[in-house]
Amino acid sequence: MNHSLDRTIAPESFQLVDFSLQKPEQYQLPNSCKVFAIKNNAQPILHFSIVIKGGKLVEDVKGTAFLTSKMIGEGVKGMNSAQIHEYLDSYGAIINVSNDLDSFTLTGHCLKRYFGEVISMVNKYLKESEFSEEEFRHIVQVVVQQKKLAEEKTSYLSTKKFRESFYGEDHPFGSTLSAEQILQFSIDDVQKYYNDQIIGAPFEIFISGDFDDSCLKILSDQLGKIEIKKGSAILKYPKFVDKINSNELKIYDAKDGSVQSSIRIGCPTFTLPHNDLEAFSVMNEMLGGYFGSRLMKNIREEKGLTYGIHSSFRNEQNQGYFLIATDVKKELRDVATTEIYKEIEKLGKEPISQEELITVQNYMSGNFIMSINSNISLLEVTKGLYKKGLNFDYYDTYVSRIQSVTTQQVQDMVKKYLLGDMLEVVVG
Repeated sequence: MNHSLDRTIAPESFQLVDFSLQKPEQYQLPNSCKVFAIKNNAQPILHFSIVIKGGKLVEDVKGTAFLTSKMIGEGVKGMNSAQIHEYLDSYGAIINVSNDLDSFTLTGHCLKRYFGEVISMVNKYLKESEFSEEEFRHIVQVVVQQKKLAEEKTSYLSTKKFRESFYGEDHPFGSTLSAEQILQFSIDDVQKYYNDQIIGAPFEIFISGDFDDSCLKILSDQLGKIEIKKGSAILKYPKFVDKINSNELKIYDAKDGSVQSSIRIGCPTFTLPHNDLEAFSVMNEMLGGYFGSRLMKNIREEKGLTYGIHSSFRNEQNQGYFLIATDVKKELRDVATTEIYKEIEKLGKEPISQEELITVQNYMSGNFIMSINSNISLLEVTKGLYKKGLNFDYYDTYVSRIQSVTTQQVQDMVKKYLLGDMLEVVVG
């Protein structure tokens, strides 16, 4: 008997419905810092993220948050970089340090039975980091080399120029450093940022995995006894940018020897939470958010102008903007930008089929469900909701809210946000 699969028959499909994500249990350490724990004992592993608000917003000298994040983990009291890495390796653990526009974050993973040993190292990172001149100069040279390589790429330069032009070079979200500027830093700049903005700064802990009372006790003993500086200032975020800073809306920077041009086109949108979020998200997805989007079909598949083009909604604290990004052959940049604007205009003014809308809605719902597949992804979702000021139950009705968006609402979003001034930056 032949039981071969008939590939002409599509598999049965089902309409997606709302589902509830696991919510974090909330605790408070002795020093009043908060813990958000997502418990799952399927495996004896813990993932954690410790977030200190500040980042670039609290710099006295631009760039010190970034360099400090590179230096933490390269030395603590009584241990050099090699000894720290050997210590963590002996427990199969990882601790990474990063900075963002408005935060400074330590992330890590370890087996539950070694949680105490790993968190004791986190404690040292937060209280007893030491910076040697030798390590600092090595880090600076590595960063400078990476920066010089990036500055050869039109994709990097166009994004940099877009942010500078959108926010203004004096705005903390728009400012970046050149390789030459990085070389001017001293270890004292980094030490001051660490002393002022890391030691004793309030933090929040997001943790997922096999978390129980013993883990909470470790956090309380190791991190809950860190003395938090009294009167730590509430961050003052820059004023919402509702108008593009640059007086020139079409900017072209030539780059000698470049065979491609990198295009960035965008405009201000809104901060979160906001009532337009779902409708704007569906509009963005339809225009350029996924492989079957209108921009991909036109610019990539029909015209063959690029390998890929993508649109996105960027949300930063007290700021949001829309961005279209693509790279094309230099001689085709004008054709590409013309077609991009045509697609925006078309989406806002011509009828949208119900079939296209349903396809986009199903893709968004299914893509979200597939993305929630691990303790790490749950941790990141929880942290993201908290940072954006959205409730932890936001995704409980996500599917139905996406499915309820209408074609009229999609067009309203285009007319409301995308048919006004757009900043266009082309490099190459």
